[in-house]
Amino acid sequence: MTGRIPSWLPPSAVTDIDLLMLGLKPAARLYVGERGREIRGWARVQGLFCSADRDGYAVLSRSGATARRVLDVDRRPGRHAVALGRMLGYPECCTRAAAKVGDEGIDAMCDAVAARRFRGKFKGIDPGAYRAGRALLSHVPCSHNCGASAKLAMRRSEC
Repeated sequence: MTGRIPSWLPPSAVTDIDLLMLGLKPAARLYVGERGREIRGWARVQGLFCSADRDGYAVLSRSGATARRVLDVDRRPGRHAVALGRMLGYPECCTRAAAKVGDEGIDAMCDAVAARRFRGKFKGIDPGAYRAGRALLSHVPCSHNCGASAKLAMRRSEC
């Protein structure tokens, strides 16, 4: 599936788009820079809807209304991590954890979780491989032993 993803997208987009195409998440939010027109054309060919903004972000979804709503929520001023996490299909516990640290703290949260040891069924939720496009999840798990994230990762690995 990832062979069809435009090469100019960051490697992390592979994870987001794979999860979307497999029906494991309702929408994917990507940074596309000034290539909003290109991603819209690519999405149309894939049977997806795309909404893009002037700040270089795009949302892909199988529903045009969902793509527009996610982008609208993302652009809203103020804290919107809970609403955005729910719309992107992240587990509730992980959404609440991200909301506690805010947009500005998610990278530090990711580093802290990734520094932990992932054992057994939780090996698949290590967020360290996301930037390289080799992760099973597109969100930062709330902990190194998040059951909801492990369940999603197992569903992804079965596809």
